[in-house]
Amino acid sequence: MKGFTKFKKAIRPIQSTIWLELKLQKLKFIIISSISIVLFILTSVIPYISSPFFFLPSDQATYMHYSTSFYLFMVILSTGIFFSSIICSEYQKKTGLTIFPLISKKKLIIGKYIANYILIIGIGVIYFSCIGIFSYYFYGGPILYTIFISFSFLALYLLALASFTTFFSSFMRSTLPVFAIIAGYLLLGGLVIDPVLRSLGANLEPLYSLSYLYSIVQYTFYPNFSSIERYNELGNLWMFPSAEGTIIMLTIYAIVFFLLAYLIFRRRQL
Repeated sequence: MKGFTKFKKAIRPIQSTIWLELKLQKLKFIIISSISIVLFILTSVIPYISSPFFFLPSDQATYMHYSTSFYLFMVILSTGIFFSSIICSEYQKKTGLTIFPLISKKKLIIGKYIANYILIIGIGVIYFSCIGIFSYYFYGGPILYTIFISFSFLALYLLALASFTTFFSSFMRSTLPVFAIIAGYLLLGGLVIDPVLRSLGANLEPLYSLSYLYSIVQYTFYPNFSSIERYNELGNLWMFPSAEGTIIMLTIYAIVFFLLAYLIFRRRQL
């Protein structure tokens, strides 16, 4: 009983940080959630019901695949907004002067990390709910069970990207450079690194690339995902990673970059 009381007392500052962060970020959550819904309607609903130039995909899985192509922009936006300031804002606004005597840096970063992760997962739930609703609207039931598999990979992907962003926030002075680095890496990193490796004769699977790892979110919508050819020999291109490779790499990203962020944060001075 004493052990439980001690544990409860130890996590109370983390719980308080989570609730406070959720309240502070509530407006951002509403705005970004609204943007994600509008983006989905503009890219995955209106073209198929109002334009003669867009034809509805022949099956649910393909429709879901196409719908999540645009969601990568929301992933960048939501993770960038919620995590780019997770540490550097404490120093930019000098809030640490009053916070750190009341709560340890370890508990502060854990509380803020959990709260912001809950928020970006919530945005993901809203977007995937839209996918499920309109898949049913266009194709009828039942909705493919693979939507839950895809979302599971999305949750792990967001965890890895959150740690990656938190790492940069731990030593940057402001949020804008952090956001720019994350967006640039995800959108342009593969376009720069992959051609260089191919020119050197290395046809390595780009498991290091977060933009490449995101592709599993799209391909796991297909019930025959495990039997789809992952390498396109004609285009000399890797299409998507294996489930095992994705889990290993995203777990490494999530753990390593979070620990690095914490170590830098712990040593950083106001």
